[in-house]
Amino acid sequence: MRPFPTRLNMECSIMRHTLPAILLAIAATAMAAPAYAVCSSCNIQTKAPSTKEPGKFDYRVSCIIDESGDEVNTVVTAATDEEAIELTKKKGC
Repeated sequence: MRPFPTRLNMECSIMRHTLPAILLAIAATAMAAPAYAVCSSCNIQTKAPSTKEPGKFDYRVSCIIDESGDEVNTVVTAATDEEAIELTKKKGC
């Protein structure tokens, strides 16, 4: 004959099922979140003729991440200044 569950046993059982559910929800949220930053302000820092792609330029573009205010520098190769900024934003700053 099994004894009635004690309060301690019930609490352990609840925690045993709740904790994995919470961790799974956190992991699912992290995976669903976009993996790139949004930048509305980007400026070209350097521009030099590309050694790998003739007719294009190697750019270093500096962007400010809207959410955090952090500055991010990205290197891209493009034919025009506008294309360089567009490529940088597509990369997620």
